[in-house]
Amino acid sequence: ISLGLVGSEMCIRDRDKLKIITGLIVIALFYACAPVYFPNKVNAPMINKAGDYNVEATMGVTGFDVQTAYSPIEKLGVMVNFSTYDGSDHFHSFFEGGLGYYEPLGSKGLFEIYGGYGYGNSKTTTEGIFGTTNKGNYSRYFLQPSIGLITLADEESGVTGSSYFAPRFCYVDFGSENRGYFAEPVVGTRIGWRRIQANLQMGFSVPTSELRIDHAPFIFNFGLSYVFKK
Repeated sequence: ISLGLVGSEMCIRDRDKLKIITGLIVIALFYACAPVYFPNKVNAPMINKAGDYNVEATMGVTGFDVQTAYSPIEKLGVMVNFSTYDGSDHFHSFFEGGLGYYEPLGSKGLFEIYGGYGYGNSKTTTEGIFGTTNKGNYSRYFLQPSIGLITLADEESGVTGSSYFAPRFCYVDFGSENRGYFAEPVVGTRIGWRRIQANLQMGFSVPTSELRIDHAPFIFNFGLSYVFKK
């Protein structure tokens, strides 16, 4: 009986040790993950007239973003975006442009759809037992519909605001077998005066196909917008 109890205790201890070792391996692998695709802020300009343009500068979990949009003629939009981050363990730089179509929905609603192409490079290094470095240049194609609401709260003071839902769909290509599709739905809001507005955006980046690209799963940005209305 004593031998049986001793054997049982040894088995329990061995299982505890195995759980601890397994947990440490999982933690090490988690921190060894070195994402190289960092989704930039989704540019949903909410322009609704020819001659309108806006410029946004924001900070977020993926770095610093500058985004511009302009409508040269009625119902046509043009956008140019830049995103960058330079830290001790991560660097990325990304530039893209796109064209779009917008359609007012009643007096306050707006539908828009943009598509375009971007190019960037990224490098991430992690430390620890399983420390690693991932880097590469990549291309990205995107299609981005959005629907929103533009409101003017106070005609005299010019206080205004807008909110939108924009699901962006991307094809990211690092070359070789490192390519795949992402769905990146976000919600956002702007509030302020006719010229200067504060803006906030949050969402997710979710792979929709099997891929070998480590990526950042969240989109979160806040900053300022300068809006010019014709």
